[in-house]
Amino acid sequence: MSIWKSTRVDLLDPKWNAALLARRIDRRANDDATSPEWTLQVFIDRLASFGDAPALMTVRGDFTQTISYVELFEQVRSLATGLAAHGITPGIPVAIVAPNGSSWVIARLALAATGAVVCALDDLSTEAELRTALGDSGCRYAMASARHAATINSIDPDISVIAIDDGPAPAGSRACQDLFFARSPSTVSLTPDGAALLGYTSGTTGPPKGFLLSHGQIWANLRPLVAARLVGSGDRVLLPLPLHHVYPFLVGLLTSLASGAAVVFATSISGPELVRAIRAAEVSVIVGVPRLYAALASGLEARIAARGRLIHVLFHALLGASIAFRHRFGVDAGRRLFRRVRAKIGPKLRLLVSGGAHLDPETLWPLIGMGFEVRSGYGLAETASIFTANLPGAERLESEGKAFQGGSMRIAAPDEDRIGEIELKGPNVFAGYRNPEVNRDAFTKDGWFRTGDLGRIDDDGFLFVTGRRKETIVLGGGKKVNPDALERIYGTSPYIREIAVLERQGSLVALVVPNLEAARKGPSARIDETIRVTLASESQLLPLYERLAGFALSRDPLPRTRLGKYRRFLLPALYDRALAGEAVPVPRAPDAEDEALLAMPRARRLYDVLLARYPHRPISLDASPQLDLGIDSLEWISLSLALEQAGLTLSDRAFADALTIRDLLHAAEIGAPNSDGAVVKEQERLDSRWLAPVGYGLTVLGFALYLIDRILMLVLFRLRVEGAENLPAEGPYVLAANHASDLDALAIIAALNYRCARRVYWAGDAIRLFRKRWLDLLWRALHVFPADDRFPGGTLAAGEAVLARGNDLAWFPEGWRTPDGKLQRFHPGIGRILARTGVPAIPIYISGTFAALPRNRRLPKLRPIRVFIGQPLSAGTLPPATPDETDDQRIADQLHQAVAALETRALGSVRFEQSGPRR
Repeated sequence: MSIWKSTRVDLLDPKWNAALLARRIDRRANDDATSPEWTLQVFIDRLASFGDAPALMTVRGDFTQTISYVELFEQVRSLATGLAAHGITPGIPVAIVAPNGSSWVIARLALAATGAVVCALDDLSTEAELRTALGDSGCRYAMASARHAATINSIDPDISVIAIDDGPAPAGSRACQDLFFARSPSTVSLTPDGAALLGYTSGTTGPPKGFLLSHGQIWANLRPLVAARLVGSGDRVLLPLPLHHVYPFLVGLLTSLASGAAVVFATSISGPELVRAIRAAEVSVIVGVPRLYAALASGLEARIAARGRLIHVLFHALLGASIAFRHRFGVDAGRRLFRRVRAKIGPKLRLLVSGGAHLDPETLWPLIGMGFEVRSGYGLAETASIFTANLPGAERLESEGKAFQGGSMRIAAPDEDRIGEIELKGPNVFAGYRNPEVNRDAFTKDGWFRTGDLGRIDDDGFLFVTGRRKETIVLGGGKKVNPDALERIYGTSPYIREIAVLERQGSLVALVVPNLEAARKGPSARIDETIRVTLASESQLLPLYERLAGFALSRDPLPRTRLGKYRRFLLPALYDRALAGEAVPVPRAPDAEDEALLAMPRARRLYDVLLARYPHRPISLDASPQLDLGIDSLEWISLSLALEQAGLTLSDRAFADALTIRDLLHAAEIGAPNSDGAVVKEQERLDSRWLAPVGYGLTVLGFALYLIDRILMLVLFRLRVEGAENLPAEGPYVLAANHASDLDALAIIAALNYRCARRVYWAGDAIRLFRKRWLDLLWRALHVFPADDRFPGGTLAAGEAVLARGNDLAWFPEGWRTPDGKLQRFHPGIGRILARTGVPAIPIYISGTFAALPRNRRLPKLRPIRVFIGQPLSAGTLPPATPDETDDQRIADQLHQAVAALETRALGSVRFEQSGPRR
């Protein structure tokens, strides 16, 4: 009796129930574990034994389409009959290219039932990629979505194309519905060593490489996964990954169907659609990649943060305790503590399966702490996906687990840390690549597969993957760098959306995709400045050879495989293009809404001004004012003057909030004009109280603070001042100093006598210093007024107002505190102030504050501090500007040179003090 007939009898048995089904699944899994003749055909024959249980579920909005196991079996067998009649016979290569869904699964299993060698291709493949894959694979048949069917017909009309979509087939192809035959299929004899699929590597380090996997190699992976009972009847497994990859096909699809679980598909992989599918289908398991789980963890974090600081602090305290209990005692306290938190995603979600890349501890432990069961493993497409895994009873978190039974691992040429190339041997390892030249170095002389991955094996046999050999960067002097590890460090900043580290001319550089939404809320109006300081700050905790020598900004997402890995061989060319300013987004054609916007009078006027002012820049509605047009804070002031001449006035706020030119046009059109027809610049109206003379009480407080500061600086930091005689007896003047630390202002105040100090006003960071209103009296006593680089008009106007009243102004032309102790470029704002007021500037260099309190340290170290005061500089006596610079930038650059000369003097003084005078 065939399996199908015996199953039908079971289904009619009134004693059939869920418990009996579960016992039969478990018994069959154990029977399968010893099956020597397993093939995908055997797998398909056993689908019907799960009866009317759901096999495939597709969530479309509020509607869920379900196909039972019996229906799946019948449709696969019926289609297999039609495919065989169509000429598809065992051993014939057949391509399949379509999006995830029930149609893909039915077509894929039907091809397996015919014995075809299936070549699954990426649904997002371009025409050129399809042409290459079809030519390399030699496929003369293809099952495809309607969109790809037309493309394949244009590539090669001789390929027989079957359209698997519902509805009529495109010209030149046949509809899949026409091939569902009701009669019994002819018997096809398959063997475990026969080829089952033709796969391709993901292409992270070069063009994809083709290889074959047999039925037996697939079974060597599927058998232990089913036997581990990670999923079973009643589970519903969300599969958001593209099924053309071996990992989601084997671990997500085949393992689920072999275990009696239902496979769930969402209509898209966007966050809201996935969450909707999780809830609608009552998903209990997800098979994904680390990037998905990082997004899941950050989404839960955002939900908690939105509930207020107290809830946020309490959540992290409980999460830390839960992680500690699990880490030290193996106790899963998070399952109860965070049940409601998990329910925000899905009330039945319990298991997260991760593959495709290493799951970082920063993502792993929060998920475990919240009560999720997390299973990870290691493998390659060439090993039928999984080679090692953390399975129940044999797990070590942060490792990739142990090898499956029958598999062996070793580390080639291990270093002092026991790290070397991972080599594998076992029943699931492929026989070799189809290209003999590529295959030449794939195996050792004694038959071990060279994975190209680096790692170590601990004494208990658990594998820890540390990187990829081909991706390892070797610098001058033999220093080796793992770019993936550095990207995790540099990429922690909220201002960075993506970052890839690569080598150029013997040094490390980075290609960065900034998070424009976060950067526009940051402390600087210059996105490139924000990224530079962020990267340099992170690098201070790294060895010198791991620090970046430069970076380039990209607007477009960096190239990745469908499993989230960077396609690193493409990065060097992208970096060069971005550095040359050529990596601009391709403008999309204006839609009806854009055309209506451009037809509005104020928006059109603004757009025409931009076209005239930046004729050699990519002017499109999608262009970024900062990244694509190069408009920084001072250029915005200049541009705003041009806009005023055209009858337009936009606020600094509008510019700071604009991510695209489209945003600027909207701001121009919806801005409320005042009586003069200009938009009121509210943020440029500096509250006069910050610049008004202080009363007696605040004067006394300021004097007391001055004395305390001077004593602390002299006693704790052994403050010394050189060049105090260069200070003019009368003001007004500008004190222009380097900025290395929060101690800089305290050092300058202590270096001045009180008669000078009481006349000095300071521009203070509005974001860092002026958030707490109870500190306002303190800042008034110290003559500190709010300054925000995102709104330069008001800040520069305040500085000019201070000088116009006869007071002195302290200014840090670098804007940001230096992240690495080096003198940074001076922004042209200081040049604008000096040019418009005509007052002299006093260059100052402060030595020792970076060593005492750098920007990444909370408490200072007691280090000697020196203040070097240079001779006054007047804007009128400086050389004229060159054709490549503005007058404002010329003044700023000359002032920078004066401070740099003081830096050289300071370094010489320190060396002399350290060596001592010669005798």
